[in-house]
Amino acid sequence: MGGIIIPRVARRDLNTSFLHVMVQGVNKEYIFKNKRNIEKYLEIFNKNKIDYDFTIIAYCIMNNHAHFLVYTEDINGFGKFMQRTNLVYAQIYNRENNRCGVLFRNRYQAEPIYNIKYLINCIKYIHNNPVNAKMVSKCEDYKYSSYNDYIKNIGATQSKIMKEIFGESCDYNKLFKETINKKFMDIEDESDNKEKEYIIDGIREFNKEQNIEMIDVFSNRELFKELINYLKEECKFTYKEIQNFFEISRGTMDCLKKMQ
Repeated sequence: MGGIIIPRVARRDLNTSFLHVMVQGVNKEYIFKNKRNIEKYLEIFNKNKIDYDFTIIAYCIMNNHAHFLVYTEDINGFGKFMQRTNLVYAQIYNRENNRCGVLFRNRYQAEPIYNIKYLINCIKYIHNNPVNAKMVSKCEDYKYSSYNDYIKNIGATQSKIMKEIFGESCDYNKLFKETINKKFMDIEDESDNKEKEYIIDGIREFNKEQNIEMIDVFSNRELFKELINYLKEECKFTYKEIQNFFEISRGTMDCLKKMQ
C-alpha cells in the first residue's frame, strides 16, 4: 500500500486536517477583479490569521475564486476564521462597489487530504490554476500564489509540518515534476465531490466503531482489509470506487479482496 501514509508526521497529526479550501463569488461573480482586491483579501486573511492556529501550505487567488491548502488542528476554529475573513472582505467590497447582498457562494468549501500523493498534487493543482485559466504561461509568472515560495524554498516550505513531511531541504521543483497529476474536485463542480464525502463519512464511522485512528488503519493490512469490507458491505461502495479513493493499484485491491 505504498503512498498511503504521510511520512514522519506524529500519529496525532494524521487525524487532524490538511484541507483544500475553496471560496468563490456568488453566481461566479468576479470578486477579485483587480490587484487591489486581491491584495486586500490577502491582507485581511493574514491579519485575521493571527488569532487562529493553522498553517497555510499553498494558495492561489484568481478573479472569481481562491484556493488555500491549510493544515489545522482546530476545524471549528478554522471555520470561524473563514467566516470572519469573508465577512470583512464582503463588507469592504460592497461598500466600495455600491453593492449589497451576499458576495461569496456559500461560506467556503473544504476537501480533506488523506495521503501524500494527494497532498503533493493538491499543491500542484492550486499553483497551476492561473496556467490552466490561460492567465499566464508559467506558474512562476503569477504573483498571487505560493508557487515561487516552493521554488525558492521559503514561506510555507519552512513551516514545521512541511519540514516533518518532506524534510529540511526538499527539492520541490523535482518533487512536483515526478508526481502524477490527478483530477481534483473543483469549486465549479460540487457533484463530483459527493461520492468522496460519503466515503469519508464511512471511514469516520468505521474508525468510531473500532475506536481507532486513521494511522492505525493505514499501517495495518488486516485493519485496512476490514475497512474495505466495511465500505463495501455496509456503505455499498464498489471496489473500484474504494480503489480510486485510496489511490491503490488494482493488484493491491485484488490481493485485499482475496483476504476477505
